[in-house]
Amino acid sequence: ETVASLNHPNIVTLHSVEEANGIRFLTMEWVEGETLGEMIARGPLTVERVFDLAIPMADALASAHAKGIMHRDLKPANVMVTGEGRVKILDFGLAKLNLQILDDDGREAPTQALTTDGLAIGTVPYMSPEQVRGEEVDARTDIFSMGVVLFEMVAGQRPFQGKSGADLVSSILRDRPPSVTELQAELPHQLGRLIQRCLEKDPERRFQTAKDVRNELEDLQREVESGVAPLSGTSFPAAEPATASRLPMIGGAVVAVIAVLGLLWFVLGRDGTIETAAPQTGTGVADMASTGGETEREMVVILPFDNLGPAEDEYFAAGVSDEINGRLASVSGLGVISRKTA
Repeated sequence: ETVASLNHPNIVTLHSVEEANGIRFLTMEWVEGETLGEMIARGPLTVERVFDLAIPMADALASAHAKGIMHRDLKPANVMVTGEGRVKILDFGLAKLNLQILDDDGREAPTQALTTDGLAIGTVPYMSPEQVRGEEVDARTDIFSMGVVLFEMVAGQRPFQGKSGADLVSSILRDRPPSVTELQAELPHQLGRLIQRCLEKDPERRFQTAKDVRNELEDLQREVESGVAPLSGTSFPAAEPATASRLPMIGGAVVAVIAVLGLLWFVLGRDGTIETAAPQTGTGVADMASTGGETEREMVVILPFDNLGPAEDEYFAAGVSDEINGRLASVSGLGVISRKTA
């Protein structure tokens, strides 16, 4: 009944929850079209098509998560695309609802799940590590599943492989799949990073909300359409000799990268652990927000770089920011906040 209350153009409508002759059943909207799985079977999708389908998928998940509903079985077979190109996410049959209940004192009690802990439920190739282990899951498990679906959409194959179910589970728990840009050179480099972020084993290192995924996809779509985010396989004109006017820009970018890494070396210990220090107000390219606790992560946001050179060098400024973000994401004890969230 809670799923039936969802009102989103990209989520299939449940008209009623009924019972007849002792059998409980749902009546659901009839959707004509083909599944995303059938589309993928014909080969990898174009980057433009990926954005057209993935953005509404992420928006639908964000809407469901806002009502406390997790899908837990997101896969291409559960995504329909109508003849008009509209996306519809189907089959919330494994959906999980988090109920917030109150104790006798009116205080919020721990979240109670409607399913049994310790039981892995879902479709294995698209399950998150915590899901295959039968652990308690939250909305971030859907983000992992969406990462698998995105990988399959652009690469034409799944990120995790195995000859048996046990091999597949082992791959999900241990293997780091290649970037999709290694398999499809014409894809934007940033899309590869976005998918890798969704596929992080540790839920804390993934995108924390489906809204973040949607926002990043929308930003990247605009950058690709405007030419700001070049494709990985794009060949650029031969570089001109570094003239006096361009040397300061290139040198300044190198100095900026070194400054950021130096700042992090100061804030973090050499082994990557947090060192407590008196809170200070950041005024540079990176702003630190210290929580004051030794066990809590420092948070950093890399603000966009301005391109001070010709318009055709805009991709360079964007690339510097993305490269720093990617490097910092691998630093133990450090959290990287997306530009959109900041």
